[in-house]
Amino acid sequence: MTFHHVAITVNNLEESISFYKDFFGFEFVKEYAREDLGAKAVLLGLDGVHIELWYFDDMKVNEDALDDIRMRGIRHIAFAVADLGSVIAQFKEKGLEATEPKLGASGSNYSFVYDPNGVAVELYEVK
Repeated sequence: MTFHHVAITVNNLEESISFYKDFFGFEFVKEYAREDLGAKAVLLGLDGVHIELWYFDDMKVNEDALDDIRMRGIRHIAFAVADLGSVIAQFKEKGLEATEPKLGASGSNYSFVYDPNGVAVELYEVK
């Protein structure tokens, strides 16, 4: 068994595609739709990792339906970085704020940025 993708339900598909392409370097893989759900999706890829972005005409906000893909967001996704300080500086140059770096329980530093939907994206410094 291997990892395939993280699915994120988003408020605005185009804005979310731009965020993951512009800030993280993801590339377009394919797009598809679920007419029966009023949904459009895009699969983006980077180094064998995929993010599946979903947009629904009738977005749900009831957080009790944990298995409903129409629920916006996930807890967080993480990207490994070699130099956290320089990555944060690059984000700031592009107008995106990051949290102050902290030392995590794993012994590595981390910081968070937020995608256009408020999904937390962790920048995890690999030593």
